[in-house]
Amino acid sequence: MRGISLIEAAADRRDPEALERKAVFEAMGCARPQNWDRALDCLQEAAEAGSESARRQLLILARVPLGATDWSEVRSKITVERLVEVPPRQSLSDSPRLRVIEKFASGDECEWLIDRAGDRLHRATVVDDAGLMTVEAARTNSGFEFLLADMDLVIEAIRLRISAATRLPLPLFEPVQVLHYAPGEQFRPHHDFFDPDLPGHAEQIREHGQRIATFLVYLNDDYVGGETSFPHAEISYRGKAGDALFVANVDRKGQPDQSTLHSGTPPSSGEKWILSQWIREKAPTAPTVGTVQAAQAKS
Repeated sequence: MRGISLIEAAADRRDPEALERKAVFEAMGCARPQNWDRALDCLQEAAEAGSESARRQLLILARVPLGATDWSEVRSKITVERLVEVPPRQSLSDSPRLRVIEKFASGDECEWLIDRAGDRLHRATVVDDAGLMTVEAARTNSGFEFLLADMDLVIEAIRLRISAATRLPLPLFEPVQVLHYAPGEQFRPHHDFFDPDLPGHAEQIREHGQRIATFLVYLNDDYVGGETSFPHAEISYRGKAGDALFVANVDRKGQPDQSTLHSGTPPSSGEKWILSQWIREKAPTAPTVGTVQAAQAKS
């Protein structure tokens, strides 16, 4: 809380970086009710105070060409209703339950995510049988997890749109990740749900809830190979830049769906970038599991 107070004080002095941080606090509801109008106003102030990052974010969110400089006019083009607009879903499979949303994210949003993660990548981990995060040979790609200190309004707007697309509330979301696959890197066949028969996974479920859904956004398409492969459905999906894939990791009764076995196959050339958002069945202040499952059943 003291850190937030210090940032608030700096924002009151019109420090551009502090105004950007305050914008994130307003959008995410950190120590205050969530308020996107105030968040966007803070981002506009940061842009007017000279923040190039805030200026680029405003242009991306408003979906206007680079070069605009009237930040009040740019801000006026951004509404929450526009931010959460979701293109039509298409059913790719019912077993497993796979849904595709083409053009879910804009090209500028995709480029922003790649730029934000690009120089902070580290070897991706998996949750082992004991429930611990570890590096394993089955997963050789890299990634970056965006914690609160790393968040910005573009990323939070995409999470808000994912919430609208899945009809699952933001408090259930794990920290969002951007993943990178260089040629030859892969994530071998695996499930994203936790296995309740494994003690470590059972503890994860008790403490933090089952991982009921995975939402992927493909951030580029200038690579060869690199499909997301579902062997039980005999489907290998490769989205274009901005396309999204929703995977229901559990069935409509909330039980792990074995048919969701999938892999991130290796690119043979070029680099693959993807956003990954895991969604749980509960959060520290989440609605009841029954409420979540009812919402999930609509997907």
